[in-house]
Amino acid sequence: MASTDGQWDVSFEDHDPCFKPDWTKLSRDVLIDKIKGVVFGQAIGDAIGLATEFMVKSEAKRYYGDGPKSYDVIVPDMHRSRWQKGDWTDDTDQMILILVSLITSKGRPMPKDLAKRLVLWMQKGFSDLGDVGGMGIGMTTHRTLTSPSFQSDPKQVAWDVWEASGRYLAPNGAVMRTSILGVANFNDLKKVVAQTREMCQVTHADPRCLASCVAVTTAIALMLQGKHNLSKKKELESLITQSCAIAEEVALSKDDASGHVADFRQHVSVKKLSELKLDEYQKIGYTYKALGAGIHALRHGENFHKAINALIMEAGDADTNASVAGALLGCKLGYKKLPSNLLNSLVHKKWLDDWLEKFLRMMGLSTASASDSAEAEESETPDPMEVHTSADDAAPPTGEEASEKDSEKTEDDADVVDNSDSSSIPIEVVPSEPEAAAEGEQAPQG
Repeated sequence: MASTDGQWDVSFEDHDPCFKPDWTKLSRDVLIDKIKGVVFGQAIGDAIGLATEFMVKSEAKRYYGDGPKSYDVIVPDMHRSRWQKGDWTDDTDQMILILVSLITSKGRPMPKDLAKRLVLWMQKGFSDLGDVGGMGIGMTTHRTLTSPSFQSDPKQVAWDVWEASGRYLAPNGAVMRTSILGVANFNDLKKVVAQTREMCQVTHADPRCLASCVAVTTAIALMLQGKHNLSKKKELESLITQSCAIAEEVALSKDDASGHVADFRQHVSVKKLSELKLDEYQKIGYTYKALGAGIHALRHGENFHKAINALIMEAGDADTNASVAGALLGCKLGYKKLPSNLLNSLVHKKWLDDWLEKFLRMMGLSTASASDSAEAEESETPDPMEVHTSADDAAPPTGEEASEKDSEKTEDDADVVDNSDSSSIPIEVVPSEPEAAAEGEQAPQG
């Protein structure tokens, strides 16, 4: 892994998540519109991307012609029929887990808290939405979550899983859920990088996974800061260049003996979606493919539906690719530019609206009136995971990740959490073969 010599380390002690006017050059209304665009852009991309997930391009063309115009036309085969039409999948579920964790912790990254939520989600899903368990879990995430010591030391478990693969696995299971980490603390890129690193490495240790996550979250944070005119190609390109440079610096080795930097640059600079080979056999879940799809949409997308439609018709791990692209493009264009038919047909839109309002309230950006906010605080929706957060769940102190040597051992506090109530993992929750492939089980070597 890259050594940043502490440059990107930051403390969350005495952290205040509340928005200050000098955080952005955007108006309050535009800022909120873009934040909502991130969350709902991801949810829409995920839900419509399910239409072609695990297909190849020729199959997608045969079933959908020029592309699915609504959730109603999604083919009800054995895989897709597991979700209601208009429901998002595990990509957005896990983003919501991070969102709720951030609300609970007042904007601080809590790796062990996320670990607990992931396990409970795998066991139960979101019970208030009628789930009976988390669906669509990739093989790398599943191996990590089912380790007996995952909840007490998630990053070490993730590291061990990666080591056991020969440092080969670089799946998209972290980048798919990472978008909300570009919203919290968006004014401070050091905090954005730190919280992205903490939450990525709960399940994914490969530096390519971290690079993908950081590129996405810093791009979102920079858009929210409002310093770039996104309608001007040169300024948008400058933003993309800056976010990718930060990702390289934070995550990738400068000597590039592994070829990770060259591969990263190739994927974020494609001119045509076809260059990404998104339906490539046994490589559909490679993290750089999802990242490349997202950056391409950010760079070229002017109409949300058209851009996402073109992306999902490339097939492969389409819901993940469209989740990443939807979050980035949703931030660029804003909530009001999302396709109304897909937005309003999300089956759990009201539920997600409520959680997003809680997140905005935590940031001091509530869209509700003062009386509505007071009433909401008195009738808080229960934590969907019923997780009890403690100080042990927090990220480690500043400086623990300043060197590669430190990153090779556990980065959480040494105290072991009592897992007696939640260590029993139902062994029947095993991903199908397509799900294993979707999480990059066959990522490119090198």
